[in-house]
Amino acid sequence: MSPKNILRGPQGPVFLDAECAWYGDPAFDLAFCLNHMLLKCLWRPAHAAAFLACFDALAAAYLDGVDWEPRTCIEERSARLLPGLFLARVDGKSPVEYVTQAAQKQQVRALAVPLLQTPPQRLAQVRAAWAKEIGL
Repeated sequence: MSPKNILRGPQGPVFLDAECAWYGDPAFDLAFCLNHMLLKCLWRPAHAAAFLACFDALAAAYLDGVDWEPRTCIEERSARLLPGLFLARVDGKSPVEYVTQAAQKQQVRALAVPLLQTPPQRLAQVRAAWAKEIGL
């Protein structure tokens, strides 16, 4: 699920583009959406703090609803997926359309590679590293 495929409806979220839906690890869905919140900090630097607040709100709300396994387990899997998703969205087959400058792509790589080498256990670790990378 991508943030661009979620609309705010009168009784909650409305999900679009359901052909992408599948049964898999829900940690991927959380990491995929959170990845967009972080990458959008490069797209609109003036709104980076707001995107980080969205990251915090989404992570907290999602994890608060986890009742099928220990929340720390899904959080760790999501945190470990984020560095790979960072690279996939700048160097993979489906790059985000809003990270276009070479310097921006290098920022993403500079953060992702060390996190792949030493995987994070918590989403807050990824968020903090990203905030530092973008100067917040």
